[in-house]
Amino acid sequence: MKDKINIGIIGCGYWGPNLIRNFSGLNNCNAVIVSDFKQGRLDFIRSEFPFLKTTLNYREILDDPTIDAVCIATPVTTHASIAIEALNAGKHVFIEKPMTSSVEESEKILTASQKNNRKVAVGHVFQFAPAVRKIKEVIDSGLLGEIFHITSTRINLGPPKTEVDVIWDLGPHDFSILLYLLNEYPGEISAINSYYPFGFSELDEKKLTNNSHINLKFNSGITAHIHLSWLSSNKTRLMCIYGSKGTIIYDEMLALDGKVKFYDKGIDNRIGAKDTDAAKLSYKAGEIHVLELEQHEPLRMECAHFIDSIINNTELVNNGKIGMDVVKLIFEIA
Repeated sequence: MKDKINIGIIGCGYWGPNLIRNFSGLNNCNAVIVSDFKQGRLDFIRSEFPFLKTTLNYREILDDPTIDAVCIATPVTTHASIAIEALNAGKHVFIEKPMTSSVEESEKILTASQKNNRKVAVGHVFQFAPAVRKIKEVIDSGLLGEIFHITSTRINLGPPKTEVDVIWDLGPHDFSILLYLLNEYPGEISAINSYYPFGFSELDEKKLTNNSHINLKFNSGITAHIHLSWLSSNKTRLMCIYGSKGTIIYDEMLALDGKVKFYDKGIDNRIGAKDTDAAKLSYKAGEIHVLELEQHEPLRMECAHFIDSIINNTELVNNGKIGMDVVKLIFEIA
């Protein structure tokens, strides 16, 4: 079994350099070669990472027998074709989110993965965020009791140019977090999707959904509401998880030492009060606990998890199944 994995990165646009930096920083990984169809991007990569080979043809990476894995950070419409080629070439595959542009494409990738006995990871980086990992730990420990309901709000100003709507743009984050926390797919799904003119000519012409209220009901009885919007420059990232023993508030916009708070159930003397009780009726919040979080870069942990999974043949948290489920959710909602 190899103790060091050689990886090639396909696509080095906005996000690609971050992946290159993290994979190349791992002791058990060699970032060997990068491809992009734009020469200017390759020139930039060579200036930042002079130890890397570069090529305009990604098939040079797939044809190289010394490359064990590939990372795909290209437009989503190309994910399936490149991933299937890579799997058939015997490479393990890391695909940036969303996994594919259709459920059928995701299924084909999973089939190729099983056929070639190669791993597929999908870049849902929030599964590796310290806050989300802590929330998962609290839920699994039973500290929150029975989970009743989850709300999530994800708002920012929309891009002036885009080929996808707000559900494709922001939804994968919340969908992957919920699937990870609850380990189940919703049984009932509904949404109110709206378009509001907001002064961006291209978006106004396409009339893409820029505000969505999504309701989910899981077979366990848990319900969830997700609000995705491009209608405000006030960036909001807020999740509330309500349980029988308390509430978790996760505010991504706060500093690390205050992102996740646990509120005890609280005190309410109105419950069971008798007509003869001569006391002021009141309720108050329970004790507030600021939860201590790990300190690490989520993307570095995600890259390390992929490489470790290959070396040790362990299960991926962000595997192709959860990637496909996120795509499935998008299509049921959009």
